[in-house]
Amino acid sequence: MTSRFHVFAAKLSGMFGRRKADHEFDDEMRLHLQLLTERFIRQGMRPEEAASAARRQFGNTTLLKQSRREMRSIMSLSNLGRDLRFSVRQLRRNPTLALVAITSLALGIGANTAIFAVAKKVLLDTLPVKDPKQLRMLTWVAGHDQKVPLVWGDASSNASGDHISSSFSYPVFEELHKQTEAFQYLFAFKDVQMTAAVDGHPADLVSAEFVSGDTFNALGVQPLLGRTLTAADDTDTSAGPVAVISEAYWAAHFARSPSALGRTISLNGIPATIVGIAPGSFTGLQIDTVTQVFVPIVTQPVLLPRPQNSSASLLNNPQSWWLLVMARLRPDVPEISAQARLDAILRQAAAAGMPDGKAPTQFHLRFQPGDRGLDYLKDAFAKPSYMLLALSGLVLLLACVNLANLLLARAATREREVSTRLALGAGRAHIVRQMLTESLLLSSLGGTAGLLVGYLGRNLIPRLLAKSWNPETIQLDFDGRVIAFTVGISLATGILFGLAPAWQATRTNVNSGLKDTTHATSSRQKMGLGKGLVIFQIALSAILLIGAGLFVRTLVNLNHTALGFRPDNILLFRLAPPKTRYTGPQSTALYRQLEEKLATIPGVRSVSLSTIAIVGDGYSGSTFHVSGRPTVEGERRVQMNIVGTDFLSTLGISIMRGRGFNTHDTHTSPKVAVVNQTLAQKYFPNQDPLGQTFENEDADGPIQIIGIAADTRYANLRTPTPPLFYLPYQQHPDNVSRMVVELRTFAEPAGIVNQARAAVASLDPNLPLIEVRTMTQQIDSSLSNERIFARLTAGFGLLALLLASIGIYGIMSYTVARRTSEIGIRMALGARADQVLSIVLREVSWMTLAGVAIGIGGALWLGRFLSAMLYGLKPSDPLTLITAAALLAIIALLAALGPARRASRIDPIRALRHE
Repeated sequence: MTSRFHVFAAKLSGMFGRRKADHEFDDEMRLHLQLLTERFIRQGMRPEEAASAARRQFGNTTLLKQSRREMRSIMSLSNLGRDLRFSVRQLRRNPTLALVAITSLALGIGANTAIFAVAKKVLLDTLPVKDPKQLRMLTWVAGHDQKVPLVWGDASSNASGDHISSSFSYPVFEELHKQTEAFQYLFAFKDVQMTAAVDGHPADLVSAEFVSGDTFNALGVQPLLGRTLTAADDTDTSAGPVAVISEAYWAAHFARSPSALGRTISLNGIPATIVGIAPGSFTGLQIDTVTQVFVPIVTQPVLLPRPQNSSASLLNNPQSWWLLVMARLRPDVPEISAQARLDAILRQAAAAGMPDGKAPTQFHLRFQPGDRGLDYLKDAFAKPSYMLLALSGLVLLLACVNLANLLLARAATREREVSTRLALGAGRAHIVRQMLTESLLLSSLGGTAGLLVGYLGRNLIPRLLAKSWNPETIQLDFDGRVIAFTVGISLATGILFGLAPAWQATRTNVNSGLKDTTHATSSRQKMGLGKGLVIFQIALSAILLIGAGLFVRTLVNLNHTALGFRPDNILLFRLAPPKTRYTGPQSTALYRQLEEKLATIPGVRSVSLSTIAIVGDGYSGSTFHVSGRPTVEGERRVQMNIVGTDFLSTLGISIMRGRGFNTHDTHTSPKVAVVNQTLAQKYFPNQDPLGQTFENEDADGPIQIIGIAADTRYANLRTPTPPLFYLPYQQHPDNVSRMVVELRTFAEPAGIVNQARAAVASLDPNLPLIEVRTMTQQIDSSLSNERIFARLTAGFGLLALLLASIGIYGIMSYTVARRTSEIGIRMALGARADQVLSIVLREVSWMTLAGVAIGIGGALWLGRFLSAMLYGLKPSDPLTLITAAALLAIIALLAALGPARRASRIDPIRALRHE
């Protein structure tokens, strides 16, 4: 019977093949003649003449080759259309598979698209200006043993201990600016904050930039309305300060009215004339900040004056290095030559700004890329961005593996169809093309849905990073690069998860496929690839679950960190009295009156102030030298916080020994300080700190230690408590400007915000409350990065569990279907239902164990890159590993339980008739 079947199949195949070949030959002849006729018609012949010429020229080799190329192109498009229509019909016949595939890909591709949009902003975006790649940020490097100038801005050290900064003094900038042969433009800027008010409206805090006059010309930024700042604004200040405002500020405060030009805006209490509107695409020279107001650098003494005890403004003070300087290179001058020329000028001009007045021997200028301007974003979020891209990539790979497994199982159910098509003359290349067309159709639909998911979720991470009291988020551009990325990964995933089913289809045996008789041995061989993919899928799921567990436990550990104070029922807000209207003593008097007014508000238990709001508000370092001791390098800089009299009691910080501040600690009394336990142990290990004195750069004369306060977390929850001392603000009026107000209340602190605002307005109606929040909100904000990773990885882990369960269910359903006859024989020979159930679950168990083992190994290897992001645990944390493994095992067994129960309920008689 088998031999007769082979003869029949061979005859059928040969007959169909000949008919197919004859049919295709006729089509080729007809199409060739048609193409030749159309070519002659395009050359000006009448249709009858063209047809005759086509028949005469049919044997022309050159024309024949050309028309055949056109014919193949047309037939390829026709074949593609036919394959596409067939794929659509297949998906309509299997809507469940299509829905699972498209949903899985939409989630995987959507997550990657949204995270790529964030990573692009962090890593790839440049300033929206003309030729940003030609811009260079100027920095300087000094030897580790060199004396360096006083810097207002960023200063750091490299691995060798050398000093690095991008801040320059205004006199140095002027000297560099004269070297016009080395660059096209050299311009300077400085980011600051100012209070701004328009037409008597309440003042608010704005992001501003001092810029040199040729900044806008150097950047190629044209105004939306009016004019930009020019070089003339750097020299002629007789008409008073001028300003350019952003389009967003113009829309919010002037309703986009052209009459805004020529009107005044109050900046730190000084009127400035609006001369132009910057375009909306230009948001300043910081990649992560929307600058609202631009003013000339020469207005600094007016808009941001120095304290009264300063002998010079920032413009003519060579020892104050505060400006950021950028250059636009000349195309005809090599970059190394321009850098060398400016380096020589810098060393000469820098001598006046050194503490000893001497030019340092190791002091050099360096060019850094300036296409991103002042870039804090990349330094802060580059590593998290890479990590999130890797995690979302694992999710996408998991979705690809899952769908490859489902399509592989589906391809096995189409063996009879494939065998019939092969027997009727279809080539194996056509079968592969058809399978890949189906997978690419799925990936295209999934990619389209993923693009929508990514667009809708693009602002999820910026919103998680945003502070609750400052809703402004990073501006993300969903541009062509994001769309190209989505299209690229969609095509890549289509090919990736379509290769396995296509390759499996080419191995189909025509004889066994037509008979539909597949022995158990061949079934196991065909299922080997599917089971391997399931093991790989479980391994990926294990890695994602372990990562999620580590980040979640890190967040839990940080939330349970001992603070050293009581954060409940504390309201915080910042005040920034303009120095144009408040000198140091005037600020001190303002804050003293404010404390008295706030204390009378019903529901307020106590009031105090500080220059730094502990946990999440940064650092404030200063010198510390114990009287009578030699100076020790590396131990002089400690943390300092200038506070109100009741600061320690308001925050609930205990005094371990001595006393806190009181009303007798005034400007005329001896200067006093309270130190924390860490400072006392470090500087007075075998002495009693009480009564000891120390010197400080911010105070005249010695300061006596009167108390030792308990340690608290200071800048954040991760770092250990630093050495810290507190000073009363009444004794240091020259150092009092911006202050944080702390109010401890009896009930929910948000209920007294309006009353606090009214109390401030009663003293100065133009003094806005800045960054109003509770202490709990501030602490939560300091954990924003950890919270993002915990939430995203937990979401990825849940998605991994879902995809893994689908994959296990699919492969086991296919396994049971392929082994129906074998199971029927076992049951006919006396096997019980529980034994059949055990066989199926045992198979799932070994796949799960293998996948979990591989996943744990991969997680331990990848854990080395995560260790710096964890807190209170290691990447090899046993609890996390065991929990992830147990969860995966439970989900795998539950996913396999349905197919296993179906296998245990198979009717032996029907099973034996199955083939």
